[in-house]
Amino acid sequence: MTGEARLPDDDTHPSVPVRFGRLSRWLLRMDVSIQILIALILGILCGLFFGELCGRLSIVGDVFIGLLRMTVLPYIAITLIASLGKLTLSNSRRLAIVGVSVLTGLWTICLITIWLLAASFPDIQSGSFFSTAMIQSTPKPDLMSYFVPSNIFQSLAGNHVPAIVVFSIFCGVALARTDRRGVLLEQLDVAAGALMGVSRFVTRLAPIGIFAIAASTAGTVSLAEISRLQAYLVAYIAGSLFLGFIVLPGLVVAVTPLTYRQVLFVVKEPMLTAFATGKLIVVLPMLIENTERLFKRDDLISGEVESPAVDALYGTAYPFPHIGKLLSLLFIPFAAWFLGVPFRSSDYPGFLGSGLFAFFGGPVVAIPFLLDQMHLPHDMFQLYLVSGVVGERFGDAVGVMHLAAFTMISVFAFNGRLRINLAKGIRYVLATAVIGGMFLGGVQFFLYGVVQESPPRAEIIERMQLLHEAVESKVILVPTPNPDPLLDGERLMDRIRRRGVLRVGYNEDKVPFAFFNARGTLVGYDVEMAHALAKDIAVKLEFVRFERSTLVEQLKADHFDVVMSGLVGTLERAQAMQHTESYLDVNLALAVPDFRVHEFKTLKAIREHGDLTIGLVDLSRGFVERLKAALPDVTIVEIGNNLEFFQGQHPELDALLISAESGSAFTLMHPEYEVVIPRDVNVQLPLFYVIGNNDAKMRDFLEHWIELRRKDGTAQEFYDHWVLGKTAEASTPRWSVIRDYLHWIE
Repeated sequence: MTGEARLPDDDTHPSVPVRFGRLSRWLLRMDVSIQILIALILGILCGLFFGELCGRLSIVGDVFIGLLRMTVLPYIAITLIASLGKLTLSNSRRLAIVGVSVLTGLWTICLITIWLLAASFPDIQSGSFFSTAMIQSTPKPDLMSYFVPSNIFQSLAGNHVPAIVVFSIFCGVALARTDRRGVLLEQLDVAAGALMGVSRFVTRLAPIGIFAIAASTAGTVSLAEISRLQAYLVAYIAGSLFLGFIVLPGLVVAVTPLTYRQVLFVVKEPMLTAFATGKLIVVLPMLIENTERLFKRDDLISGEVESPAVDALYGTAYPFPHIGKLLSLLFIPFAAWFLGVPFRSSDYPGFLGSGLFAFFGGPVVAIPFLLDQMHLPHDMFQLYLVSGVVGERFGDAVGVMHLAAFTMISVFAFNGRLRINLAKGIRYVLATAVIGGMFLGGVQFFLYGVVQESPPRAEIIERMQLLHEAVESKVILVPTPNPDPLLDGERLMDRIRRRGVLRVGYNEDKVPFAFFNARGTLVGYDVEMAHALAKDIAVKLEFVRFERSTLVEQLKADHFDVVMSGLVGTLERAQAMQHTESYLDVNLALAVPDFRVHEFKTLKAIREHGDLTIGLVDLSRGFVERLKAALPDVTIVEIGNNLEFFQGQHPELDALLISAESGSAFTLMHPEYEVVIPRDVNVQLPLFYVIGNNDAKMRDFLEHWIELRRKDGTAQEFYDHWVLGKTAEASTPRWSVIRDYLHWIE
């Protein structure tokens, strides 16, 4: 017995081992890119079928990515040193000039594409909830730490690729000036060959690793979160496909002797692998090997004595922002559009220029920096991280094409073999413009359909409901004194328990602290707190309306036990009524028409504007006096309530002083306005609850209760919901065929 499979006497019924052997041989002969594509499709289908059960497969994917990455950084360092060490200094300078020119051209193409894609977002107006980003600043990216290898071992351990490349370039240039460089170069070539051999072995495992990655991702990704990003993802994916399959390969074909098929030969396997793994760095060995095979097979650069090595070009180009990564800049215009504050044309040059340099530090550094620069909420960065599940995979695939295009064009440019043909160039430009117009039109058509089908954002706050079950309550629109006066020597809490009713003062002009929703129900942060208080002391609620101008008189007339309605603390109120310590500090801001935001970005801009009229509703007289001293040319006018301004009843006003928290909520219902906090303004206003009958014991009780609700997370839960617009949702398993269609598991 040899153990080999034998054909049975009857060939019409082959044995299972023979079938399996034929299948395995057929799979092994199959092109690697086809194997990867099949594994990717099967993984996605598996994830959709089994859902979150596939989450454990991520371990297999992580192992595969780790194996791919283990040789990359040593390979980059060794090949860069060896490749540059073989060049003369003059050729090194020539290569630097060629590389910078090609890279600049590719970046320019990408930035123009971003500008055009951003213009495809439909013109809408919408406000947004308050975000802590309005009062926070993001540290500027420290590019020095990314590019200066003060400790090369620390850079290697921390995967700081730019620093490793800088170190390798210096070593390579120094080696080129060494007399006996041949001794070391031979050893470096041997080491590079060994590392490439390890990489080839690991690459054979790609179908298994990619299947695991695709299954775990498809089984666990949140479809609800991705739906929020559909406008960005559609534009980003369209830009990726356009750049990755039309612009970049077309450019290579237009200026070099290569054909589209030859370009595709180099990138097809690396693009699929980068898309599946989400790690561009792991495919560098594949790219280098495929490019070298192409040049050797077709004898494209023979006869050149000192042509730059392919691996040196890939290693040098990788640390710089590639087109797929730069395309993420599109998220910033999307965020502005999503929040209802779209860019003006004059914003783009500065944004794109600073964005290009910020991306030297990577998206994790660049996106928060750019959100801060464009005065957008930092909370949007969390949405960007969600987009990485899909978007960055397309970006890495485009990054493969970027590196390949850069290397191919640079090699031919270095050897003086670029083919600049006028007719060919015109055909390329026309074809790119026509196809680009089709892509842009398709994106606009889709996005306009999506926006029209989406509910108006003004309805978001109007549809908000109380988070928890409400206690029995009624709203008294016409205020009257408490029908059951205090008995002699009786405290407020005693009467509340005796009557079984807590009377709470409210004013509906304090969105999002107290307001009526679309159903006519009184809701808001402080209304929710009032329900929680009533539930804790086991009583019913009566909400009694008050006017700011008559609050003191209503308190004296015993209209309510406490006032819980976003009331701003002032010196006048501190002298006239008993109140708690501040339960929440809000931030002073300006509400302005959205087309005038740039006029109020800084105090300097406000002063330079001169004749402005700013309204206010509920601020301390002492603060108003200080404001007048700081802005002597500005006229300050007090109006009846905030809603009057947003409804356009005061056309003489240029802006309204209001808390950023409240103003942001108003802009949801009136999206033609925007909230702005001038950069050099950091003023906080305390909110407190007012106590009826100057009852000190009631004040002490309420302060203690507030502290308890802070400690147990209740206050933060209400703040997240009503002020930040974040509603905690119950965690439910991701949709899957096996759970939601076949019902095989619960």
